[in-house]
Amino acid sequence: MSVEVREERTAWPRISYFTFFLRGLEDGADPQSASSGVSARRRWTVLAGPGGAVFKCGTTDHCPEVRIQYWSGEPPALDGQWDTVDSVRFELHTEGRVQLNESDGFPAGDVLDLGGPGTYRLRAASRGRARAQQRHAAGELFFRGTEEWLLQLWSG
Repeated sequence: MSVEVREERTAWPRISYFTFFLRGLEDGADPQSASSGVSARRRWTVLAGPGGAVFKCGTTDHCPEVRIQYWSGEPPALDGQWDTVDSVRFELHTEGRVQLNESDGFPAGDVLDLGGPGTYRLRAASRGRARAQQRHAAGELFFRGTEEWLLQLWSG
């Protein structure tokens, strides 16, 4: 049995405070809270939280390209062209729908239906982080697409 992409979306969230998040559309979903207890010195790119995950970009004040895919099973391994690749698990208790959100909570893209409550795996890969940092350091603000993310979700 082969695995395949069931749904795919692309968004360009407006990044403030270095972060964006994937939030379940259910009461109590607060993935941003996962980063509140993490030491500022700890390096991380994705953390699982209640009802989703929070992602840390290479810089702030820009709009990365974020592709989110829902797979029928564990997707194939990624090629080596990514700066970071991390995986986490999170749970959805009442809904099986998620949406990308900006750090201020505004939606960034369409709702993705994962088919119901359950435990989900998430592989997050990013690239272009250093180039985005350079552009921000040069004074550019809210530029698009220099930093790229691929978020792959599957049940499990």
